Amino acid sequence: MVAQVRLLASYKPPVGGGRTPEFWSRDRILAVRYAATKGLERTVVSMPRARGRLLDRMGIRGLSPREVNELARKLGPEGIDRLDVDVGLEFAGARLRVPVYLGDMSFGALSGNPNIALARAADLAGAVVGVGEGGLHPEVGKHRNIVIQWASGRFGVDRDMLRRGLAVNIKIGQGAKPGIGGHLPGKKVVGDIARLRKLPPGSEALSPAPHHDIYSIEDLAQRVKMLRELTGRPVLVKTAATNQVGFVALGTARATAMGIIIDGAGAGTGATPRIVRDHVGMPVDYAVPVADRLLRENGLRDGFLVIGGGMVSSGEDIAKLILLGANMANIGTAALLAVGCIMCHICNTGNCPTALTNRVDSPLKLDIDWATARLVTWLRAVERSLKLITYALGEDSLQKLVGRRDLLELHNADERVAKVLGVELAEPGQVAWYGDPSEEPVPREVYMEAKTPVLGMGGYVPGYTTPAERPLDLLRIEAAQVTRPSVDPYREEIDLRVRLPGGSVYEAPIAVPCLEEPLAEAAEALGYPLECRLMEHPHAVAVPPGAEPPAGASLVIVDEELRGGGGRSKPWLEEWVVRLDDEAWRRGVRERVAIVAAGDLRSAADVYKLLALGADLVSVRRPLRWLRRRLSGWPSERRREAYENTLIAMTWELKLLMGAGGLTSYQSLQGNRWLLRSLDGAVAERLGVLVAGE
Repeated sequence: MVAQVRLLASYKPPVGGGRTPEFWSRDRILAVRYAATKGLERTVVSMPRARGRLLDRMGIRGLSPREVNELARKLGPEGIDRLDVDVGLEFAGARLRVPVYLGDMSFGALSGNPNIALARAADLAGAVVGVGEGGLHPEVGKHRNIVIQWASGRFGVDRDMLRRGLAVNIKIGQGAKPGIGGHLPGKKVVGDIARLRKLPPGSEALSPAPHHDIYSIEDLAQRVKMLRELTGRPVLVKTAATNQVGFVALGTARATAMGIIIDGAGAGTGATPRIVRDHVGMPVDYAVPVADRLLRENGLRDGFLVIGGGMVSSGEDIAKLILLGANMANIGTAALLAVGCIMCHICNTGNCPTALTNRVDSPLKLDIDWATARLVTWLRAVERSLKLITYALGEDSLQKLVGRRDLLELHNADERVAKVLGVELAEPGQVAWYGDPSEEPVPREVYMEAKTPVLGMGGYVPGYTTPAERPLDLLRIEAAQVTRPSVDPYREEIDLRVRLPGGSVYEAPIAVPCLEEPLAEAAEALGYPLECRLMEHPHAVAVPPGAEPPAGASLVIVDEELRGGGGRSKPWLEEWVVRLDDEAWRRGVRERVAIVAAGDLRSAADVYKLLALGADLVSVRRPLRWLRRRLSGWPSERRREAYENTLIAMTWELKLLMGAGGLTSYQSLQGNRWLLRSLDGAVAERLGVLVAGE
């Protein structure tokens, strides 16, 4: 019996910003819906904030938020439309009314009707839409303002498809998962999705981390030329925002591509490992000014498009990105909010309650006409905000404001961050903001199946869009893109073996606390070190942060809980690891001393960051303590298996992070602080790393 189709043409109450704080709060979701209903944003210009993105902390010089917002209410939509201001631009031979690229959401990640609505709305509102990887929906292919993506998996790609759009987009990376390939869960690979991607139904669609014919800027230039000659269309390159993005932009421009799409941390996606989403890459507001500046210094900026995205939600956001150096914005999540997304983060399951990311064979369908109307109205609202801001700045064309960083002023940040942006610091402060520790449960798939959690959507950058617990959270992990190849842990080996001074060898750099016998058995079965056994080494010592180890110690456990700090001791554990590492190198004894970082640590990301800062081993206690309570009363063998699964999942997450950075071995990670970038200048100084963008 075939289930009756149900059309969805209304909004449901939002979930976003509930138990876990995130960028896409209920207020932000409702603001997008207001614009999608009224055709005018509730707030056109806002006051700089003390916390959040750099975009939120910026003001536009000479603009009074109160006066601009009052003018918006006075003129109304019709009055703003009559302003003699152009906010559009030329794009691959088409004239766009609004500088918005509706970014690269595939048929498969979305369920079909949303793809059609996006394409219709782009044509009607004068925007452009990227179709994403995985094959072209037949109805989407009938529309003009589309961009075809050429990604590493090349699912469903042929010459005819590549010629169907205004341009071709070579996807090197994306902000939600820098350095790793695309992922469409097998439960969504059904029907037309399986047919278009040429995959067996139910199989995982895993794109390789790198293109296997693009390992350098020179390779990228060859592919740009090949696709341009094959299709007769201009070529864009899409990359995640990483510290090398400026050099990728230079290489892209020299390859005579039309432009680059820079996708920042916090960007949305249909499915990504949570560990990568939360810790890899940098926000777009750090990346765009770096790329713009390098392009200008090398005489490559004119005629080259810079498109910035990642947590962009309003006309004001777009205006600030343009002032920072972009020509237009790449927006995905906000567009989905306009058509009903409630930010429940289950896109990867195929069970979307708003008919956006559900399986294509689901009876729940998005009403295409309703969704198209909402998108067009929202794009008109964004266009009107941009017109009003441009008018208030005394210009008649938004593109004249590209790279006018002199019109921005930064509040509540530090000099090093302001220098990266090239923006005047109006009010000194810190990017970092801290909150209380929050113990999250270990997901069931971790301890029962040894699987790493996979989520949909973005909007979460610790210490930036949400409070940090500790300085580690302000560190972003660098990803490899074009300038060096990433490593695909699904297909390539990553060696985690550790050899300590004295000859002890372990299978991974994850030390395990001695909480109970089943955990110890799991650690020994996997070849992982136990904290209590480490203390049995000759000349081993445990010290709290701030205490000097005695002379002659060859294994130093820096334990932040020795004096009851629980991660809150000063100096922080991470600071003291850096100091001990630097001091050991200065004294010429580093190769004879092992440093173990131990305390209230949470994840493989903490392991990666502390190893890069100089630790040899890292003990992650918080999830294992939670698990001990959760498993209380279970038979010993089941507890051992659950612990083993958890350690395996944590190890796999460490491999994902290393692969994203192009690392094949533990030796390439340990003590390599170049792999980290700080979002905060003070944290960068304390931990001996560079600021993002430096």
